[in-house]
Amino acid sequence: MEPAIGEGSWVISLRSGFRRRVPVRFDVVRLENPRITGHWIVKRIVGLPGEEVALRAGELFVNDQPIVDPFACCPEVATDNFEWWPSDDEYVVLGDNRAASTDARQFGLVKRSSFRGRIR
Repeated sequence: MEPAIGEGSWVISLRSGFRRRVPVRFDVVRLENPRITGHWIVKRIVGLPGEEVALRAGELFVNDQPIVDPFACCPEVATDNFEWWPSDDEYVVLGDNRAASTDARQFGLVKRSSFRGRIR
């Protein structure tokens, strides 16, 4: 999540962060890595349920409209193209450092139930 959260930084994860509040775009969440059991990761929500989300040459699109992502670092390095269609309880999460992040481009959509906290 660099540069927003640097290597070795301490963060506060509110486990009750989404009990009274629906996750919104650009929230930062803690979730279990879908590829490594017991390993926690921190990612930013960029796509919400019911949206068509695309990453085209490093630029984020939602429902075919470009979205300004002020948190993305190094998007110009990304040349890959991805599309996701999250269903009722699914989200698209990406790391801020797109050039070096393991995120939805590798493990796909994540369910809201996999969120273990909202990062403050």
